[in-house]
Amino acid sequence: MIAVNTIALSDKSCLSVNKSEVMRYLGVKEMDDGTQQLYNQGVDDAFDAANPRAIYTKTRIIVSENTVDFGFMTVKSEKLAKNLSGCNEAYIFCATLGIGLDRHFERLNKTSPARAMVFSAIGSSLVESLCDYVNNALSEGKDTRPRFSCGYGDFCIEHQKDILVALEAEKRLGIYLTSSYMMVPVKSVTAIIGIRR
Repeated sequence: MIAVNTIALSDKSCLSVNKSEVMRYLGVKEMDDGTQQLYNQGVDDAFDAANPRAIYTKTRIIVSENTVDFGFMTVKSEKLAKNLSGCNEAYIFCATLGIGLDRHFERLNKTSPARAMVFSAIGSSLVESLCDYVNNALSEGKDTRPRFSCGYGDFCIEHQKDILVALEAEKRLGIYLTSSYMMVPVKSVTAIIGIRR
């Protein structure tokens, strides 16, 4: 059993929306008046629906040429091993915006697919900002590597299950996996941050 800690998030000030990032998710280079209105409404709705929460653990790791042993799981991934080279510990975290965004997206999708699409892109930007906040909080004063998530390169998405089980994410955050290893709530992320010796 590993020790799981909670990141203190007293309000939603840890969240922000990067408009350029939203436009990239939408595949547009500029917003026309109609899209801008959808964006403005979507930002308000997303902040209202968001319930940011995050948990993490710190564990010792053993890195070899193409394998990383975390104690509770062993990952064969050259890219992850390269990312964690020189590290003997790592943070593993899970962050979510909560089920409210999923429910709002489902309502929008029934009435306005365009609003739903913009809202989803905003949610993706919001959860990235939450991950940045968690990353910065955990990395402060330490020499850390860039965060790395399941599905990056050859880091198999199936390890999502190992991480969620180890963090007790279903009990602590209400996150569960679909049969295709996608998380619900959708705007949820797991990641690993290597800590250099």
